[in-house]
Amino acid sequence: MTNASASPHAPVRPEWLADVQEPVLDPRRVIVDPHHHLWDRPGQRYLGEELLDDVGAGHRVLATVYVQCRSMYDLNRPDAFKPVGEVRFAAAIAEQSPPDVQLCAGIVGGANLLLGSEVAGVLDEMIEVGAGRLCGIRNATAWHSDSTLISNPIPPPGGILLDPIFGQGILQLTARDLSLDIWAYHSQLSEVIDLARKHPNQRIILDHAGGPLGAGPYKGKRNEVFAEWDLSLRALAQCPNVQIKLGGLGMRVNGFDLDLRASPPDSTTVAELWGPYLLRCIEIFGVDRCMFESNFPVDKGMVSYGVLWNAFKKITADFSEDEKDALFSRNAAKAYRLRLQ
Repeated sequence: MTNASASPHAPVRPEWLADVQEPVLDPRRVIVDPHHHLWDRPGQRYLGEELLDDVGAGHRVLATVYVQCRSMYDLNRPDAFKPVGEVRFAAAIAEQSPPDVQLCAGIVGGANLLLGSEVAGVLDEMIEVGAGRLCGIRNATAWHSDSTLISNPIPPPGGILLDPIFGQGILQLTARDLSLDIWAYHSQLSEVIDLARKHPNQRIILDHAGGPLGAGPYKGKRNEVFAEWDLSLRALAQCPNVQIKLGGLGMRVNGFDLDLRASPPDSTTVAELWGPYLLRCIEIFGVDRCMFESNFPVDKGMVSYGVLWNAFKKITADFSEDEKDALFSRNAAKAYRLRLQ
């Protein structure tokens, strides 16, 4: 676990976020939030209670998907099996859900795919303790040679996505119909393309709009980054086994620096800043391969839950009802094989 001061993410400041309050737009729109975390770290607490406060703030969130973040490991077990504790923890949160929302309806665990074929036993145990909720696996893979570009408290080494042993681990996911979530920066998208082509039968979900960077050596080069990111996404979209999450741009590596403002952003501001990226993702991948995500509590350091989903609704204001249903709930439920009540 890391101290809040050591976190690469903007700290959550409830009093600052409270400065902007908005009525909920399109409150009857069903939402499945396919990407959030839960943790209890020094200075950083975001567990079921805090999640419920956010999803219950007015938007019609019916279900959520928990994504690995190294919480609640089984520390007394061998390294390979320590992440089983995280799946057990998320499944316990799911059991405590109130009647109107299914927390952690899907669970993306963190089995180490660099175990290759030996990850099979870990996956099978995760499936068991997940009680029908384990739907995918994600490993820490976002890496850049510039040490200032960090989005993980424990940065991974480079090249994981191209490691042949990692590929052997992917085969174990394919055999169990588990998705592979990938968090990679735009500078790594060529690796994702290579991986997707090598594993055409593996369902892949690319997190956080493909990670367009805006900090470190990319600060002040937004147009150049956008062009490079756009080109890579177009090549990746040629792989029909890949879907993409729309969101996750509230990290410091993205360079929008919303947390440095005197007041938190309203939904119009977020829509103006992030809209070009998210709309381009939809243009490239098509409505049926995209899904909005919160990436909370990481993005909560820059924007509140209510404002975030209002921004997504403003970005898609001109879309048809069916397209909105796909982007806000249907695609996520299908991608993660959710059994919604």
